[in-house]
This record gives sequence, structure tokens and C-alpha cells, in this order.
Amino acid sequence: MRSKFLGIGITLLLFLVLELVVRFTGIHYLEQPEIFFVNLKKNFVESGKGEADIIVLGDSRSMALAGYSKESGVEYSVYNHSLPAMGPKYYRFFLDKYLKKGNAKPKMVLFAASPKLYSTGYGPPLYDPDGKSVKENESISTYLNRRWQEGIQKNFFRTPTPTNIISYSGKQEDANQILWEFFGHRYLHQFTFSELSEQYSGVERLFILSKATPLLYESYRFHGAIRNALSQTNWKVDKNYKERSLFCESCENVEAGLCKPASSQLEDNFTIEDQINRHFGKYNISNRLKPELVLFSKELIQKELDAERTNPKPYVYHKPDFIVLKELIEYTRSQGIQFGMIYMPWMKDGQESRESQDLLADLKTFFRENPDAGLFFFPDSSYPNDRFVDNIHYDCRGEKRVNEEFLKFVLPQVFRFLHSR
Repeated sequence: MRSKFLGIGITLLLFLVLELVVRFTGIHYLEQPEIFFVNLKKNFVESGKGEADIIVLGDSRSMALAGYSKESGVEYSVYNHSLPAMGPKYYRFFLDKYLKKGNAKPKMVLFAASPKLYSTGYGPPLYDPDGKSVKENESISTYLNRRWQEGIQKNFFRTPTPTNIISYSGKQEDANQILWEFFGHRYLHQFTFSELSEQYSGVERLFILSKATPLLYESYRFHGAIRNALSQTNWKVDKNYKERSLFCESCENVEAGLCKPASSQLEDNFTIEDQINRHFGKYNISNRLKPELVLFSKELIQKELDAERTNPKPYVYHKPDFIVLKELIEYTRSQGIQFGMIYMPWMKDGQESRESQDLLADLKTFFRENPDAGLFFFPDSSYPNDRFVDNIHYDCRGEKRVNEEFLKFVLPQVFRFLHSR
């Protein structure tokens, strides 16, 4: 009996030591790049050291926009806080956290998200992302009543419908579960348990907190880093990694396949940090892809575009729901912060479609109704299709062009807007 308790005690002690080591060391530098990236941005916000005059909020496409310090020769400093796959609720929550953590209140927020994030409302709740059962979040009592009724009709233990099942790596799993595994960490690592509790209500709160509870243990939160730490390869860092980081800002080097992520997770994350720090929040994730994968993706997109031209789908336009923009403008207005939106360039076929043009017309109408907010455009909102690696992200040359035009054409518009206020 005594030996049994001794074994339990030793196990608990080892767990405690591991938990303390993870909590008080920079173990996140050994995490997978996506989780490292989110934690890097989170730690910056929580440091309270943010002092940019203008902060950019957006998604994975707008992550390609470089920020600037006043020492760069720009009139107002700019920092890019865009993050991939966070969903439309993220922006309001992020701004609230940014101000509460003691960062300097910016003069302006520049919103640069893709149309799906600002024109379709907040969407279904996290626990039913397809909106097949409900379109809006429910109270717990409403949820229990609905599930009871569904249980009578459909069996409480019904299996997922075949249309939701995806086969991969010899496994079968629900599509939404796969998406959550890929993107759910963005919510869970960016905000603390208490912050998530304040941000959500009803069943959606129960859902998000059930996912966040295991992350209260840092040893679980960074279990990928612990696993990577066991490999000696992941600790190796070339002393010239910053020179290599600069080398990989050349599109010729990226396209030649000379800029693949380092085999060492620590060096890879150091490189990501260098890029983000040097360009004030910018990181173009498509530059990490192998050239052959980029080429394959571009060919696939072109085939899809050709098929759409050959057999166009019947045109159906759904009136946009600009509640995300509306509430962001109201929030920034209440905080004494100017609000502007950057209309990010998209691939030519998509941008010149009837749907995009109708949405743009409605967007312009919305901003005319909110004259204290600014809407800013690039010289051309349509980029050649081959400047994208997929339907969303710029390739290296697309990133170069968007940044040249951002600096020369867009930021001067923004600065004039600020002067006029």
C-alpha cells in the first residue's frame, strides 16, 4: 500500500515539475509554427507595449501587409495584428483586450478582412458551425429542450450524416471536427479561460470553455512543444538564421525552393519571430510552401476557374449583413478611435464577378451611411490570378506588389483621412 502511494506521489511530483518548467520557460518556441505564431502575438498584446498609431486587423490574406515605425519615414506608425482563421467575433474581442492590457490607444483601426468575414454577419454558433440545427446561439434551457425533442425524433445517439464524413490518413472523421482541430487553437491560445468566459454566453460558452479547460494546464497547452523538445534536431539553431531570413525575402530565392522551413522547430520559430518583428506584424504564410506545392495549387485553382467559366452557376445574390462592421465602428467610436477599412485586392476572376461587384456597391453604400469611417482602395482591386497560391493568399510576388501599393497609395490616403479628423 505504501509503495502504491509512493508511486502516485512521485508521478504527481513529476507532473508538478513539468508544469512549472513549462510555465516559466519559453517552451512555446518549440511549438508548431501556427500555435507559436498565435502565442507570439498574444504575448505581445499582453505585454502592454503596443504603441502603434494605426493597428491593422484582418485575416490570413491581410497578414501579408507590412507595418512601419516612424523611423521608417512614415508619418504614423503602423502594426499588423492580423491573424488567420479567427472568425468575425475575434476583432471586437481583440480590440477590447488590446486596450485593457495597457497598450497605447491607437489613433485608428484599419480593418482588412476578407468579404466572408464582414458581410455575412457573425454566422452560426461554434457548436453548430454549419447552422444545420440552429442559426444563432441558444440559452441552455432552449438547447436542452431542443435536444430532448430531437432525441425523440432522431435518436440521441445518431451518427454523423455521411455528407459530413471525410476520409484522411486511413481515418474517417466529421468535417467540422477536423476544422476545429486545424483552427480551434487560434481561439484557445489567443484568449485566456476567463476572457473566453466573458466573451460568450449560453451553449456557446459551454462549448468553448469545455475546449479551453484542458489548456489551463500549461503542460497540455504546449504538449506539442514538449514532444518536439525530446528531439535534439529541434534545438539546433544556425547562428546565421537572421541572414537567411533576409535572404528569403527575395521572391527568386523563394521560388527556387531555397527557403523551406528549417528542420529545427526552434530555428523555424526564431525565423518567424524575426520576420514579424522586422516588419511589424507581417508574415506571408504562403512563402513557407514548397515551390512544387505552390505550382500544383495554382494549376488546381486555374482548372476550377476554367470549369466555372464553362459551366457557370446560376447567379444568386444574398444581401450582405454588415453587423460586424457596424459594431466595430460603434466600438471604436465609443473609444475615440478612428475606423477605416482597406479593400484588399483579390484575384481578377473573383473580384470582377457579378457577386463581388454587387457586394462592393453595397459596401460603398454602407460607408456613405457612416461618413465618419473611411474606406480605402488600392490602385486596382483585381490582381492577376497567378499572383495567388490559392483562392485567398498572395504568392511572393503578389505580396511584394500589395506592399508596394500599400505604402505608396493606401497609407497616404489613410494619413490624409486622419489629418481631416
